[in-house]
Amino acid sequence: MKRSPERIAWMVLFASLFACCALAVGVPATAYTFVNTATVDASVSVKLQAGILKAYSQYETENDARVVSLEGRALSEGSTVIVGPESVGLLTLGDGNPAAPFHTLQLYSNARLRIERARLPRFAGAGAGDDFTISMTDGRMQITARPPESRRFTLRVNGKHATTIIDKPGSYSIEETAGETRVSVAEGQAQVSMPGANQAFTFYGGQRTAVSDQGIAGVLPGFRNLIRNGNFEPPLERDWQVQTLTDPNSTVSGTVTIVGMSPNTSLLLRRTGANLGWGRTGVTQEINEDVRDRRAVQLRVDFAILEQEIPVCGGEGSECPLMVRIDYRNQAGADAYWQQGFYAVGTPSATLPDYVRSNNQGKHVARRLGVSETFEWENLIELLPDMQLIKSITLYAEGHSVQTQINSVELLLQD
Repeated sequence: MKRSPERIAWMVLFASLFACCALAVGVPATAYTFVNTATVDASVSVKLQAGILKAYSQYETENDARVVSLEGRALSEGSTVIVGPESVGLLTLGDGNPAAPFHTLQLYSNARLRIERARLPRFAGAGAGDDFTISMTDGRMQITARPPESRRFTLRVNGKHATTIIDKPGSYSIEETAGETRVSVAEGQAQVSMPGANQAFTFYGGQRTAVSDQGIAGVLPGFRNLIRNGNFEPPLERDWQVQTLTDPNSTVSGTVTIVGMSPNTSLLLRRTGANLGWGRTGVTQEINEDVRDRRAVQLRVDFAILEQEIPVCGGEGSECPLMVRIDYRNQAGADAYWQQGFYAVGTPSATLPDYVRSNNQGKHVARRLGVSETFEWENLIELLPDMQLIKSITLYAEGHSVQTQINSVELLLQD
């Protein structure tokens, strides 16, 4: 059979054309796909704040779990974190800058979770966002999502009864109990679905839900805030009583001022200088709310400790740069109080206790100096079962030279 040079030439020409088109389309597409999907490890760390906290890697078992200190520990994908009874820890997710993590997860008593995925895009122009997945089987955590405005993210929390997907900045609380998963959205929005379900329900700021084997409960009744002017809009004296106490030998009193512009105002408790001696600076609000037969009272405070002279909370454990105090009347009709302290400088020891020696109601909580963070108590009624009437709430900074900024406070009552 005679070969046709023309036919071979046309075949070579078309093959070259097809190869050129494939390369022209395939190479950019492959590069585009690589740029959009390539990832690197995110920075994950956990630190103790009060009590005891342990962690172990994906290559270890619970028997290998090591205690985490106040200095903290870096973690990787597959690591498990265990928070002890009456303990508190902080998990941060970000790009390695310890002063500005993208997300903070406040871990409360008996929480147990595993870091399934923590990835960031390799390239700045990537189409994909940050990707985090946490599996939590017990306990409660409060999530504050505050990434830079330019960053997109997905934070997925897998529970025993529900999967919660968060992709908007805000504040969220997730709790795992034996019978249900509870999700509360203080700010932002979250999609909640049951494992294996194709449909997700969206919940917005001020809404909450519970998921059990029977399904998603929908939007549950909300909370009523018992505190007036919890964002500290002027005039402050309309709702709060200012308190400035000092040692008799001291001539320097603290100041209570509103900083920032509405609607982003904060309260600054400030007493700074050298050789000041003891002082207390704070505010009190009368509540006088009967909480008998109520389902829950939730307390939430957002604050930052800006300056602290005395390590931890002093030799008696009572001079904290922030102390939150609830005065109440108990079932016997007697006056009582509960308090929680926070500090940002020092390491607890025999001479610097992380509790109040004269009234040991629990451990003080270590915070990061200069960083605004939220701390919440899920249900004060469970914590104080004999509480009948909430009389007042007091927020104060105590010590020598100290400066604390309180961004907001809420005392939420659920009927």
